[in-house]
Amino acid sequence: MVAEFMSRAREILATGVTEATLNEVGRLLSQASREAGFFTEPEMRSLHGGSTTSSILQSDTDGLTLMVGRFAPEETPVHNHHSWGVACVVEGKDRYRHWRLDGDGRVRVLYEKDLGPGDFVVWLGPPHDIHSQQGVGGAAVELVLFGKNVMKIEREYYNPETGEVRTALPA
Repeated sequence: MVAEFMSRAREILATGVTEATLNEVGRLLSQASREAGFFTEPEMRSLHGGSTTSSILQSDTDGLTLMVGRFAPEETPVHNHHSWGVACVVEGKDRYRHWRLDGDGRVRVLYEKDLGPGDFVVWLGPPHDIHSQQGVGGAAVELVLFGKNVMKIEREYYNPETGEVRTALPA
């Protein structure tokens, strides 16, 4: 079922990666995530150095990658992925904060959304891919589609209070 979703997402994105096509993929992912047996949660590994965990469900040779993540009640560090993305909540409630890098090199919250099962959010590639997430009232499980295998790419982690930026792999 995951392979079928990936194929259909690829067809939608063949016309280009825009907010409109990402929203269409988001609707497709929302629908697929509600199908019984769409995916089984694999063994997860730590992400962002905290209690959030993730696993890759499928990563194609061109980089198109579908992951599952379990977001803990503590907020992830503010980070980027160097890729566009579509994130859809499968269970629980997720607080998604989208950040903007200002001209002074500091990040500021652009908007915040609380997402429940079937809700999704999309973002374009850099510099529009800076965000943080957290489960609300417990862990939140999400499916996330990226244009690249982001587990192999260093990303920036931003400290909104100090302006410090560090680069690291997501583990």
